[in-house]
Amino acid sequence: MGSVFHKLLSKLTRTIVAFQDFRKAGGSTYVNVSQINYGQILNDKSILVTGGGSGIGLAIAKKCLSAGADVIITGRNENKLKVAAEKINNPHLKIMVWDVSELNNLTKKTKDAMELCNGRIDILVNNAGITTNKSFLDVSEKIWDEIVETNAKGLFFVSQAISHVWIAKKQGGKILNISSMRGFLGVVDGPYGMSKWGVVGLTRGLGATLLPYGIFVNGIAPGAIAGADMNKVLGRSVGCNDNLAFPLAPIQRFGLPEEIAELALFLMSDAANYIVGQTIICDGGYTLKV
Repeated sequence: MGSVFHKLLSKLTRTIVAFQDFRKAGGSTYVNVSQINYGQILNDKSILVTGGGSGIGLAIAKKCLSAGADVIITGRNENKLKVAAEKINNPHLKIMVWDVSELNNLTKKTKDAMELCNGRIDILVNNAGITTNKSFLDVSEKIWDEIVETNAKGLFFVSQAISHVWIAKKQGGKILNISSMRGFLGVVDGPYGMSKWGVVGLTRGLGATLLPYGIFVNGIAPGAIAGADMNKVLGRSVGCNDNLAFPLAPIQRFGLPEEIAELALFLMSDAANYIVGQTIICDGGYTLKV
């Protein structure tokens, strides 16, 4: 019996170590990212990831698939979703074109997503989001509306629609909101920062409101993450073109989407069922500076 237990424990804690380098003055430094293999911890779970065609959303989708889940990734760009699906090549991954800012088709899209997963979604990951490189003095009403309609309004009403289904079925579920470290800093970037503040507040509120229905709500606030379009401009501004080095963070580098995915898997699993309404900051120490 003991031998079987130790073999199982070894499987659950086996790690995959990935190395990526970031160049600093004086040479290259390597980033060591351990990815824990939790086995089939999400076996038989169906997960909906908005904004899942690239970056953090896609990394979360991959991690969920490795843990035994069925996953739907959504986004506005059908070609991007198809390319992602072809690269992953997993029959448990499905794609769906869905612009969460368009509420006129919310009921239909929710129904379609449910049907793709044989009538059941267990976990919603609200990752869809957009930003701008405009300063406070240059933000137009059009830019404001586009950002808030996706980052705040879309997230709110998709969460509401899925929660209605869960409550009606007495099913329970989990919602994971991907916010940003901007949700913990003073807002200098207008609608983006304000939307992320709102997501943090909503996560706290829904954590308490939905818990009696068996719905767990938590969030992650990533810092500057490599590969994200919104951070490419940031990287170039400090002289880091196509480079993981990022001197504005105490850790001196950008984060990786896979690092956010590791935390996301934990929060989606039943190992995190005593965490309610919290947003975990994962930013390489950036917010500690303020």
